[in-house]
Amino acid sequence: MKTIFPLSLFFSFFFFSKTALAHCPLCTGAIAVAAVTAKYYGVDTSIIGLFVGAFGVSTGLWVGRWLAKKGWQKVRWQLWWVALAAYLTTVVPLLWLGGDQLYISLLLWGEPGALLNNVYSFDAMVFGSVIGGLLTTVGLGVHTGVKRKLGRVLFPYQGIAFTLLLLLVAGFWLALLTAPVVMG
Repeated sequence: MKTIFPLSLFFSFFFFSKTALAHCPLCTGAIAVAAVTAKYYGVDTSIIGLFVGAFGVSTGLWVGRWLAKKGWQKVRWQLWWVALAAYLTTVVPLLWLGGDQLYISLLLWGEPGALLNNVYSFDAMVFGSVIGGLLTTVGLGVHTGVKRKLGRVLFPYQGIAFTLLLLLVAGFWLALLTAPVVMG
């Protein structure tokens, strides 16, 4: 039963989504399905935040491109302002939920308590969402750069693939960062 729900949700996006360009409803839906599936299986909050941030930015990029396509390009950098607004309206409400804390020890140099020799505490969901939002932007940049350099995409759904690959790598590193340390 645990595998039926996420798989049915995943395939429903493929059957009911329209074909579109990069950062389309299919990409946004894929990121949303990944976040829901992660929570369903009990994945760490920072990793879920990774997908929530990616969802917010990709939704904003999709809406921003849709607005430009409809001729509503009124402000300079409108695509990025819309992406930022979508990200903030997705992530800021999570601040009131009071999620888990993520502690990162930065013990590099200096006296205890100095900038490079301290333990920092972050809201895990917000920490992950900032990384997810940034990686979605990087994924779009990589996709656009490859498309511009070669004059074509390398394979179908290239933008989705680049973005999800970056998110999976970051999720792996966050899992290592947040894994409990067992002393034996």
